[in-house]
Amino acid sequence: MISVSPFLYAEAFRKALSEGASEEELVRNLSRAVLRHGQGAQWPRIAMQVSKELVHHRKGTWVTVETARPLTDTQRKKIGEVFSKKDYIEEQIRPDLIAGMRIIVDGEREFDGSLKRKLHNLL
Repeated sequence: MISVSPFLYAEAFRKALSEGASEEELVRNLSRAVLRHGQGAQWPRIAMQVSKELVHHRKGTWVTVETARPLTDTQRKKIGEVFSKKDYIEEQIRPDLIAGMRIIVDGEREFDGSLKRKLHNLL
């Protein structure tokens, strides 16, 4: 079987979207292609890459919010107000942050307000 990179699946998905294919049809075809290539175990990575491409296609950004504990509804609402409705906000629990949060936008820009970073800078 041929192993196809999740990035290549995502790139093909984005190209087909820009050519006017329907999202529903593309997801169905993508699922078939992944299974046909014997890459069902890679589905979570492929789905993540395709999801990021879909957010970008809609002119949004992929925002990852990392916190030591789960966000409260109030925190979630305030974070949602900062970003556009086109953006996708992914929450990740990272106990090693101790307190505070890290916000990463499109895997490139980062705001680190974690206690871990503050302690690291002090020591």
